[in-house]
Amino acid sequence: MPPIDYSKWDNIDTDSEPEASPQQAPAANPPAAHACLAADGYIRFEKRTASRGMSKLSLSDSVPSVPGLIEVPLVLDRTGTQSVNEADLDNQIATYLNIDANSGFAPPDWQSQVGTVVVARKDRKPFYPQHLEGVWMFCDHILDLFGEGDGPPRWLYSRQAFEEWWDVYVPRYDVRKVKL
Repeated sequence: MPPIDYSKWDNIDTDSEPEASPQQAPAANPPAAHACLAADGYIRFEKRTASRGMSKLSLSDSVPSVPGLIEVPLVLDRTGTQSVNEADLDNQIATYLNIDANSGFAPPDWQSQVGTVVVARKDRKPFYPQHLEGVWMFCDHILDLFGEGDGPPRWLYSRQAFEEWWDVYVPRYDVRKVKL
């Protein structure tokens, strides 16, 4: 079951009369300074660099295996989320971003009870939502190939292979293409 998009719930219990204002085409999302991956699956992109958690991310933080190999250097930092229900802290996106290119497994501390995570580009280039989705779904694709039992798909571990995969992914899933 797909995650619930709570952004559409903003108008619950409001007047249902239609407004007369003309519809405008949605504006392109501007690049963000970082993304906040909430443990409940909600992703929030923020332009501010001085938000909670972002100050802990630095150029000295290590880049996970796959994002490093495809030259989209992401750094991740946990915000310290707590919950009495440990399942609330699972964060599939953060786990997938941390998979090891040789084993297909994320380090144990990134496999469960991850909580909310702040993600940024280490190279400080513009960070679009599509970048995060692209790297996440590329890691998902790699995990599918690991599941076939043929070992690491090393032919995918380059910027060129990622861009070729991205060129197929974008039209298939109606993603707005942005420069990686």
